[in-house]
Amino acid sequence: MLDSSEPPDIAQLLHEINESFDGVSRDEGTTLHEAQAMDDLKSIAEQQLARRLDVDQRWQDVSDEALGSCDSALPYLDAKGFRYYLPAFMSCGLRNWNSELGRVADSCVFNLLHEPQKSLRASGPASVAAKYNFNRAQCSAIAHFLRFVIGPDDASSTEPRPTLEAVAKWERFVELS
Repeated sequence: MLDSSEPPDIAQLLHEINESFDGVSRDEGTTLHEAQAMDDLKSIAEQQLARRLDVDQRWQDVSDEALGSCDSALPYLDAKGFRYYLPAFMSCGLRNWNSELGRVADSCVFNLLHEPQKSLRASGPASVAAKYNFNRAQCSAIAHFLRFVIGPDDASSTEPRPTLEAVAKWERFVELS
């Protein structure tokens, strides 16, 4: 487990996410609205039109409203798009923790803990980190984010055991990196 005695607060987590993912670019990766168009089963032409809606150059400039309206886009992003938009989704979820828009945090958790075509137990942080080219600082921010969202692994937890174990895998992975 991570060795901090106090769980990070939202401001600390937002700072850590911003610092560790600052400078990540989307390049030619899938865009937010393009991925949402894929989820909505839009045609290739409609997906290309949707791509034009995303003119942001920094993930920090993606609005919470855009993330909220495209909250099912994460699994449709390619590796570059996922690495670019993940910190925006995590930050949005934290900034809006006590509102309906905070639900985007759950999408992050699901997509970080469940690799496509793998069960929760078979999914692992090492392959997720490699797929998206996350560095150690980014993996640490992800582990802190996951623990914050899931909560402590103690008697008060209402999370299923496999979810708690998957978050603990991220924490161990960061410790060993």
